[in-house]
Amino acid sequence: MTSSCRQVAPLLEAFGDGELAPEMSLEVEQHLVDCTTCGERIRFNQALHVSARKAVRNAAPVMPAFEERIRLALAAEASREEGAAVADIAVEREAQHQHMLSWRTVVPMAAAAALTLVWAASTGKQPAQTRDRTVQAANADELLEELVDHHINALGPQVTQPALLTQFEPEVGVPLSLPSLKDYGAHWVGGSVVPVSNQHAASLRYMMGGHHVTLYVYNSSRVPIEAKLKPRTVRNEPVYVGSRRGVSIAATEHRGVGYAIATDLNDDESAELVAAVY
Repeated sequence: MTSSCRQVAPLLEAFGDGELAPEMSLEVEQHLVDCTTCGERIRFNQALHVSARKAVRNAAPVMPAFEERIRLALAAEASREEGAAVADIAVEREAQHQHMLSWRTVVPMAAAAALTLVWAASTGKQPAQTRDRTVQAANADELLEELVDHHINALGPQVTQPALLTQFEPEVGVPLSLPSLKDYGAHWVGGSVVPVSNQHAASLRYMMGGHHVTLYVYNSSRVPIEAKLKPRTVRNEPVYVGSRRGVSIAATEHRGVGYAIATDLNDDESAELVAAVY
Protein backbone atom coordinates (compact mmCIF):
# COMPACT_ATOMS: atom_id res chain seq x y z
CA MET A 1 0.00 0.00 0.00
CA THR A 2 1.43 3.38 -1.04
CA SER A 3 1.34 6.50 1.10
CA SER A 4 -1.36 7.84 -1.22
CA CYS A 5 -3.43 4.70 -0.60
CA ARG A 6 -3.07 5.11 3.17
CA GLN A 7 -4.39 8.67 2.90
CA VAL A 8 -7.35 7.67 0.74
CA ALA A 9 -8.27 4.37 2.48
CA PRO A 10 -10.28 6.00 5.33
CA LEU A 11 -12.34 7.88 2.75
CA LEU A 12 -13.31 4.96 0.50
CA GLU A 13 -16.41 3.82 2.37
CA ALA A 14 -17.88 7.33 2.58
CA PHE A 15 -16.92 7.85 -1.08
CA GLY A 16 -18.78 4.71 -2.13
CA ASP A 17 -21.86 5.89 -0.19
CA GLY A 18 -21.73 9.33 -1.82
CA GLU A 19 -21.24 11.07 1.52
CA LEU A 20 -17.92 12.86 0.89
CA ALA A 21 -17.69 16.58 0.32
CA PRO A 22 -17.17 17.42 -3.39
CA GLU A 23 -13.53 18.47 -2.96
CA MET A 24 -12.70 15.23 -1.11
CA SER A 25 -14.57 13.20 -3.75
CA LEU A 26 -12.43 14.74 -6.48
CA GLU A 27 -9.28 13.80 -4.58
CA VAL A 28 -10.44 10.17 -4.29
CA GLU A 29 -11.47 10.07 -7.96
CA GLN A 30 -8.04 11.25 -9.06
CA HIS A 31 -6.46 8.51 -6.96
CA LEU A 32 -8.76 5.82 -8.38
CA VAL A 33 -7.73 6.66 -11.94
CA ASP A 34 -4.27 5.12 -11.33
CA CYS A 35 -4.85 2.76 -8.39
CA THR A 36 -6.49 -0.56 -9.22
CA THR A 37 -6.17 -1.78 -5.61
CA CYS A 38 -8.39 0.95 -4.21
CA GLY A 39 -10.71 0.57 -7.18
CA GLU A 40 -11.17 -3.10 -6.28
CA ARG A 41 -11.96 -2.12 -2.69
CA ILE A 42 -14.67 0.26 -3.94
CA ARG A 43 -16.20 -2.42 -6.14
CA PHE A 44 -16.09 -4.94 -3.26
CA ASN A 45 -17.88 -2.50 -0.95
CA GLN A 46 -20.52 -1.83 -3.60
CA ALA A 47 -21.08 -5.56 -4.13
CA LEU A 48 -21.38 -6.00 -0.36
CA HIS A 49 -24.02 -3.28 -0.17
CA VAL A 50 -25.99 -4.82 -3.04
CA SER A 51 -25.89 -8.23 -1.32
CA ALA A 52 -27.08 -6.68 1.94
CA ARG A 53 -30.03 -5.01 0.19
CA LYS A 54 -30.98 -8.30 -1.46
CA ALA A 55 -30.84 -10.10 1.87
CA VAL A 56 -33.12 -7.50 3.47
CA ARG A 57 -35.60 -7.74 0.60
CA ASN A 58 -35.63 -11.54 0.73
CA ALA A 59 -36.26 -11.41 4.46
CA ALA A 60 -39.49 -9.47 3.88
CA PRO A 61 -41.30 -11.21 0.98
CA VAL A 62 -44.48 -9.84 -0.53
CA MET A 63 -47.59 -11.28 1.11
CA PRO A 64 -49.85 -13.47 -1.12
CA ALA A 65 -52.89 -11.31 -0.33
CA PHE A 66 -51.10 -8.22 -1.61
CA GLU A 67 -50.03 -10.01 -4.80
CA GLU A 68 -53.64 -11.09 -5.36
CA ARG A 69 -54.88 -7.49 -5.00
CA ILE A 70 -52.31 -6.34 -7.55
CA ARG A 71 -53.27 -9.15 -9.95
CA LEU A 72 -56.98 -8.27 -9.72
CA ALA A 73 -56.29 -4.57 -10.21
CA LEU A 74 -54.20 -5.26 -13.33
CA ALA A 75 -56.87 -7.58 -14.72
CA ALA A 76 -59.56 -4.95 -14.15
CA GLU A 77 -57.45 -2.28 -15.87
CA ALA A 78 -56.75 -4.58 -18.85
CA SER A 79 -60.49 -5.30 -19.17
CA ARG A 80 -61.32 -1.59 -19.02
CA GLU A 81 -58.76 -0.77 -21.74
CA GLU A 82 -60.05 -3.60 -23.96
CA GLY A 83 -63.62 -2.31 -23.63
CA ALA A 84 -62.50 1.23 -24.45
CA ALA A 85 -60.61 -0.01 -27.52
CA VAL A 86 -63.69 -1.87 -28.81
CA ALA A 87 -65.82 1.23 -28.30
CA ASP A 88 -63.27 3.40 -30.16
CA ILE A 89 -63.28 0.98 -33.11
CA ALA A 90 -67.09 1.09 -33.28
CA VAL A 91 -67.12 4.90 -33.23
CA GLU A 92 -64.44 5.05 -35.92
CA ARG A 93 -66.32 2.67 -38.20
CA GLU A 94 -69.53 4.66 -37.79
CA ALA A 95 -67.69 7.87 -38.64
CA GLN A 96 -66.16 6.27 -41.72
CA HIS A 97 -69.60 5.06 -42.82
CA GLN A 98 -71.21 8.47 -42.40
CA HIS A 99 -68.41 10.46 -44.03
CA MET A 100 -67.34 8.05 -46.76
CA LEU A 101 -66.07 9.97 -49.76
CA SER A 102 -67.71 9.46 -53.12
CA TRP A 103 -65.64 8.13 -56.01
CA ARG A 104 -66.01 11.55 -57.61
CA THR A 105 -63.98 12.95 -54.71
CA VAL A 106 -61.60 10.04 -54.20
CA VAL A 107 -60.38 9.81 -57.80
CA PRO A 108 -59.14 13.43 -58.03
CA MET A 109 -57.45 13.10 -54.63
CA ALA A 110 -55.68 9.90 -55.66
CA ALA A 111 -54.62 11.48 -58.92
CA ALA A 112 -53.22 14.49 -57.07
CA ALA A 113 -51.27 12.24 -54.72
CA ALA A 114 -49.86 10.29 -57.67
CA LEU A 115 -48.84 13.51 -59.41
CA THR A 116 -47.11 14.65 -56.22
CA LEU A 117 -45.08 11.43 -56.05
CA VAL A 118 -44.15 11.66 -59.74
CA TRP A 119 -43.11 15.29 -59.29
CA ALA A 120 -41.02 14.41 -56.23
CA ALA A 121 -39.27 11.60 -58.09
CA SER A 122 -38.57 13.78 -61.15
CA THR A 123 -37.23 16.70 -59.11
CA GLY A 124 -35.36 14.64 -56.53
CA LYS A 125 -37.42 16.20 -53.73
CA GLN A 126 -38.96 14.15 -50.93
CA PRO A 127 -42.53 14.52 -49.61
CA ALA A 128 -42.76 16.61 -46.41
CA GLN A 129 -43.37 13.62 -44.11
CA THR A 130 -40.34 11.75 -45.47
CA ARG A 131 -38.23 14.88 -45.21
CA ASP A 132 -39.30 15.33 -41.58
CA ARG A 133 -38.24 11.78 -40.69
CA THR A 134 -34.89 12.28 -42.46
CA VAL A 135 -34.30 15.57 -40.66
CA GLN A 136 -35.20 14.01 -37.29
CA ALA A 137 -32.74 11.16 -37.85
CA ALA A 138 -29.98 13.58 -38.89
CA ASN A 139 -30.70 15.80 -35.88
CA ALA A 140 -30.62 12.77 -33.56
CA ASP A 141 -27.21 11.75 -34.93
CA GLU A 142 -25.88 15.25 -34.32
CA LEU A 143 -27.35 15.37 -30.81
CA LEU A 144 -25.82 12.01 -29.86
CA GLU A 145 -22.40 13.14 -31.05
CA GLU A 146 -22.69 16.30 -28.97
CA LEU A 147 -23.68 14.37 -25.84
CA VAL A 148 -20.70 12.03 -26.31
CA ASP A 149 -18.35 15.00 -26.81
CA HIS A 150 -19.57 16.67 -23.61
CA HIS A 151 -19.16 13.38 -21.72
CA ILE A 152 -15.62 12.72 -22.96
CA ASN A 153 -14.38 16.31 -22.71
CA ALA A 154 -16.22 17.35 -19.54
CA LEU A 155 -14.92 20.43 -17.74
CA GLY A 156 -15.15 21.11 -14.01
CA PRO A 157 -18.71 21.41 -12.63
CA GLN A 158 -20.38 24.79 -12.31
CA VAL A 159 -22.15 23.75 -9.09
CA THR A 160 -21.51 21.05 -6.50
CA GLN A 161 -24.52 21.66 -4.25
CA PRO A 162 -27.81 20.01 -5.30
CA ALA A 163 -29.84 23.02 -4.12
CA LEU A 164 -28.14 25.19 -6.76
CA LEU A 165 -29.40 23.10 -9.69
CA THR A 166 -32.62 25.11 -9.83
CA GLN A 167 -30.66 28.08 -11.18
CA PHE A 168 -30.20 26.09 -14.43
CA GLU A 169 -33.95 25.70 -15.01
CA PRO A 170 -34.45 28.90 -17.11
CA GLU A 171 -31.73 27.76 -19.53
CA VAL A 172 -32.72 24.10 -19.67
CA GLY A 173 -36.48 24.72 -19.77
CA VAL A 174 -37.52 21.90 -17.41
CA PRO A 175 -37.65 21.45 -13.61
CA LEU A 176 -34.40 20.14 -12.16
CA SER A 177 -33.75 17.99 -9.12
CA LEU A 178 -30.87 15.64 -8.38
CA PRO A 179 -31.68 11.97 -9.13
CA SER A 180 -30.10 9.68 -6.54
CA LEU A 181 -28.21 6.66 -7.90
CA LYS A 182 -26.83 5.54 -4.53
CA ASP A 183 -28.51 2.14 -4.89
CA TYR A 184 -26.10 1.51 -7.77
CA GLY A 185 -23.02 2.76 -5.92
CA ALA A 186 -22.93 6.06 -7.82
CA HIS A 187 -22.36 9.42 -6.14
CA TRP A 188 -22.81 12.89 -7.58
CA VAL A 189 -19.78 15.05 -8.37
CA GLY A 190 -21.36 18.23 -9.75
CA GLY A 191 -23.51 19.79 -12.46
CA SER A 192 -23.25 22.18 -15.41
CA VAL A 193 -25.28 23.47 -18.34
CA VAL A 194 -24.09 22.41 -21.80
CA PRO A 195 -25.24 23.49 -25.28
CA VAL A 196 -26.94 20.77 -27.33
CA SER A 197 -27.98 21.62 -30.91
CA ASN A 198 -28.95 25.25 -30.17
CA GLN A 199 -30.65 24.14 -26.95
CA HIS A 200 -29.32 23.57 -23.43
CA ALA A 201 -29.23 20.51 -21.20
CA ALA A 202 -28.20 20.00 -17.59
CA SER A 203 -25.11 17.78 -17.34
CA LEU A 204 -24.95 15.93 -14.00
CA ARG A 205 -21.70 14.03 -13.34
CA TYR A 206 -21.50 10.91 -11.17
CA MET A 207 -18.72 8.47 -10.24
CA MET A 208 -19.58 4.78 -10.08
CA GLY A 209 -16.75 2.46 -9.02
CA GLY A 210 -14.15 4.33 -11.07
CA HIS A 211 -16.53 4.87 -14.02
CA HIS A 212 -17.62 8.35 -15.09
CA VAL A 213 -21.37 8.63 -15.63
CA THR A 214 -23.00 11.71 -17.19
CA LEU A 215 -26.75 12.16 -16.78
CA TYR A 216 -28.27 14.74 -19.13
CA VAL A 217 -31.62 16.32 -18.26
CA TYR A 218 -33.41 18.27 -21.01
CA ASN A 219 -36.66 19.22 -22.70
CA SER A 220 -37.50 16.00 -24.56
CA SER A 221 -39.55 17.81 -27.22
CA ARG A 222 -36.51 19.84 -28.27
CA VAL A 223 -33.84 17.13 -27.95
CA PRO A 224 -35.29 14.07 -29.79
CA ILE A 225 -32.37 11.63 -29.60
CA GLU A 226 -34.53 8.46 -29.54
CA ALA A 227 -34.73 8.38 -33.37
CA LYS A 228 -31.27 6.75 -33.56
CA LEU A 229 -31.51 4.48 -30.50
CA LYS A 230 -33.05 1.03 -30.08
CA PRO A 231 -36.14 0.69 -27.83
CA ARG A 232 -36.31 -1.77 -24.94
CA THR A 233 -38.19 -2.11 -21.66
CA VAL A 234 -36.53 -2.08 -18.23
CA ARG A 235 -38.70 -2.68 -15.17
CA ASN A 236 -41.81 -1.77 -17.22
CA GLU A 237 -40.20 1.52 -18.29
CA PRO A 238 -39.57 2.24 -22.01
CA VAL A 239 -35.93 3.18 -22.64
CA TYR A 240 -33.78 3.68 -25.76
CA VAL A 241 -30.22 2.39 -25.99
CA GLY A 242 -27.28 2.74 -28.39
CA SER A 243 -23.60 3.64 -28.52
CA ARG A 244 -21.27 6.15 -30.12
CA ARG A 245 -17.44 5.96 -30.17
CA GLY A 246 -17.35 3.41 -27.37
CA VAL A 247 -19.74 5.40 -25.17
CA SER A 248 -23.04 3.77 -24.20
CA ILE A 249 -26.11 6.02 -24.43
CA ALA A 250 -29.43 5.19 -22.75
CA ALA A 251 -32.40 7.58 -22.78
CA THR A 252 -35.95 7.83 -21.44
CA GLU A 253 -38.65 10.46 -21.02
CA HIS A 254 -41.09 11.33 -18.24
CA ARG A 255 -43.74 14.05 -18.44
CA GLY A 256 -41.82 16.08 -21.02
CA VAL A 257 -38.46 15.78 -19.25
CA GLY A 258 -35.79 13.79 -21.09
CA TYR A 259 -33.02 11.85 -19.37
CA ALA A 260 -29.95 10.41 -21.11
CA ILE A 261 -27.05 8.48 -19.57
CA ALA A 262 -23.59 8.52 -21.20
CA THR A 263 -20.98 6.13 -19.77
CA ASP A 264 -18.38 3.46 -20.52
CA LEU A 265 -20.59 0.86 -18.81
CA ASN A 266 -22.33 -1.68 -21.06
CA ASP A 267 -25.76 -1.04 -22.61
CA ASP A 268 -27.63 -3.20 -20.07
CA GLU A 269 -26.11 -1.25 -17.15
CA SER A 270 -26.81 2.10 -18.84
CA ALA A 271 -30.42 1.12 -19.50
CA GLU A 272 -30.87 0.05 -15.86
CA LEU A 273 -29.45 3.36 -14.61
CA VAL A 274 -31.59 5.60 -16.83
CA ALA A 275 -34.75 3.65 -15.90
CA ALA A 276 -34.06 4.47 -12.23
CA VAL A 277 -33.55 8.24 -12.45
CA TYR A 278 -37.09 9.23 -11.39
